[in-house]
Amino acid sequence: MHLDLQTLLVCLFLWQSFTVLLIVVYRLRYAQEQTSSLFITAKYLQLAALILLLLKDFIDTPLSLPIIALLALAGGTLESLALLMLLRVFGSKVERYYSILFGVSILVVVLMYLLMPKDPLVIPVACLGGVLIIAYPAYILCLKVMETSLQIIMGLLYCLVILSLAGRALEPLYSVLGINTQVAQFLYLFFYLGIYLYMFLGTAGIMLLYREDSFAEMERVATYDELTGILNRRSFVLRARPLIAASAMKKLPYSFLLLDVDHFKSINDNYGHNTGDQVLTDLASKIEQQLGHGDLIGRFGGEEFAVLLHRADEKSSDVIAEGMRTAVIGSMIHGVPLHYTISIGVITIESGERFSLNNLYKLCDNALYQAKKKGRNCVVRSYEI
Repeated sequence: MHLDLQTLLVCLFLWQSFTVLLIVVYRLRYAQEQTSSLFITAKYLQLAALILLLLKDFIDTPLSLPIIALLALAGGTLESLALLMLLRVFGSKVERYYSILFGVSILVVVLMYLLMPKDPLVIPVACLGGVLIIAYPAYILCLKVMETSLQIIMGLLYCLVILSLAGRALEPLYSVLGINTQVAQFLYLFFYLGIYLYMFLGTAGIMLLYREDSFAEMERVATYDELTGILNRRSFVLRARPLIAASAMKKLPYSFLLLDVDHFKSINDNYGHNTGDQVLTDLASKIEQQLGHGDLIGRFGGEEFAVLLHRADEKSSDVIAEGMRTAVIGSMIHGVPLHYTISIGVITIESGERFSLNNLYKLCDNALYQAKKKGRNCVVRSYEI
């Protein structure tokens, strides 16, 4: 079993060079942020390590090996930090862990070189450091986040890289462990393939994660109200229509509620728009707590909210609506009492007949208007069909 190391290094060098070139060109057009800055710096360091590896036979100095190891460890550390930032799990503890880990790795590599300059223990030590550097992102992708198939597959591939590095780190113990020549050759091959896989994950894999994250962010912006975090009007309508159709088909009752904050303009005028925004956020949170599984809430604009109780009859919708009304009384905004009330219009369809959401809205809006005329802070039901 033979692997041409020089050919592999040339392929890795070309791969890394083109990757760096494409990223640099991309960054000329788009705004730079910390994650991409760490990522491109990691690529520079890894490229420098590959160049030194290719020129190792032409550089007559024993310092080349520890320098290559340190460059590789630095690149791996920054790449892992960029990946953790992309996954939104980066924090002070993670930063401290990697700072300590990289500092210890530098110290151990330098000590190994100074104590045993002719004994090639630098590479096994660097591989052990690589295992510790990659372990946390692999854990996050495989076991903690698990939001998408791409993340899980990347986590599993990182685990393969960890195994390949661990096999190379055990090289000084091959004889003690009774590993024969054939197994040792396989572990060497596995190590080089692991390095290749790591480079692939560090480019194509992370780029795909960037793209996936961008799509998820666009979907979030298009689906949810930025202030309250609940569905926006468009998304509420798109999700409510099939629920109404299903309830009508199965002849199950469903209720539609329209509500808004009483004297909301006065709240903005007296306390400021920031407090008004906090009232809307507080209201959305309290309404959500009253809803059951499968019910919908959306912000229709301004201080107006809509709720679909997809299996609620007249009696249960009355209870839920009254619960919403009383839930906001005596609210605290950042620990300060801020009394506000809401008015609610309700309509329930129990006949199995299918009504358009637009008609339900008009009927509920009329009921909400009647609640305002009655003095606000009350629930009014519409019986007009």
